[in-house]
Amino acid sequence: MSHANLRKHRSRRARQSAFTLIEMLVAIALLALVAVLCWRGLDATIRTREDVVGHLARTRNLARYFSQLQFDTLNMATPQEIGGAPLRIRPNELVIARHLGVGAGPTRLQIVRYQLKNHQLIRSASAPLSTLTEVKDAAQNMDGFAGVVAMDDVRSMNVFVWMAPVWTDQQQVIANAYARFLTQYAVGTNSTVGMPLPRGIRFSISTGSPAAAFVRTMPLAQ
Repeated sequence: MSHANLRKHRSRRARQSAFTLIEMLVAIALLALVAVLCWRGLDATIRTREDVVGHLARTRNLARYFSQLQFDTLNMATPQEIGGAPLRIRPNELVIARHLGVGAGPTRLQIVRYQLKNHQLIRSASAPLSTLTEVKDAAQNMDGFAGVVAMDDVRSMNVFVWMAPVWTDQQQVIANAYARFLTQYAVGTNSTVGMPLPRGIRFSISTGSPAAAFVRTMPLAQ
């Protein structure tokens, strides 16, 4: 092989080697790009799964919260038993005096409070109560109740009571209705027939992230 042909052969081999190196670099770049895309897809899938799991957990907790609320409203004490209104509503708060069966013993009373505090939806309850004095003391010292947080990041809580023919969130209206009932009840039970009393409750909350609204309407014990 002449020197000229040898130089051409070496030059061709060099070009082939350089072209192969470029191919390798391109392949590496493509693999890196695919890896990044796969990682982003996997990360998005994991985040979506975490969001779904978190949302389901919050929904389950809220369902239990509403179920407990309905149980409490259906077991609400009568105004005669506590000598006044068995429920009270305030901004971000609902208080109910309810019956509490403890084993085979006599039915006792309990004060339960539903409240929104520091963006947390909380249910708290007193110990079993046997006397009106205990009921009144518990109603004045509710901050010491044991509580359970049902949900975080709650932005608002609203409670309305059905007083035919309208919904109201005015505690004074509710208290006056029970006071009139007790006055008539002292005269005779027949005089209380058909008197307007709270018959239902509408409980609604709104959450921040994800933004959602939940509303539950339920009857009150008669």
